[in-house]
Amino acid sequence: MFKIGDKVAYPPHGVGVIEGKEEREVGGKKVVYLRITLIGRNMSILVPQESAESSGIRPVLSEEEIEELFNYLSEVPKNISEKWTVRHRLNVDRLKTGNVKELATVVRNLSYRSKDKELSYSEKRMFEEAFSKLAEEIALSLGEPVRKVKQRMRKILKEVKNK
Repeated sequence: MFKIGDKVAYPPHGVGVIEGKEEREVGGKKVVYLRITLIGRNMSILVPQESAESSGIRPVLSEEEIEELFNYLSEVPKNISEKWTVRHRLNVDRLKTGNVKELATVVRNLSYRSKDKELSYSEKRMFEEAFSKLAEEIALSLGEPVRKVKQRMRKILKEVKNK
């Protein structure tokens, strides 16, 4: 169960902090909502408390999980398809899962591919979106500026050696 002050990730929207609970009447029934203030978006969303976990909301990464993620980003990816359509479909599917490891896979694979060939416009946008979401979650979890986390991630990705 989530409580006020928890730092959470809500995959379709980003990361934020549970700022409060609000009770509203919907269809004659009282429903308690979690008010989540999203970081970097100047907005809040309301999510029914009873369906928060099933909606994909989860606690942000722990320091140990972040270190594992950084190690994962530093690995040379295997089996990246040469066909743009196959790569694109796989990456879209990965992003839809809301799973942070899948998000990191998109970042790692597209970064690695960009060392050999320039990414297409849609792949660049996909990379930037995934990179930013990952950096925002890590920054919120560690209490560091997003800019600093992005620098660290860029350094890790830059050091991954080509084949």
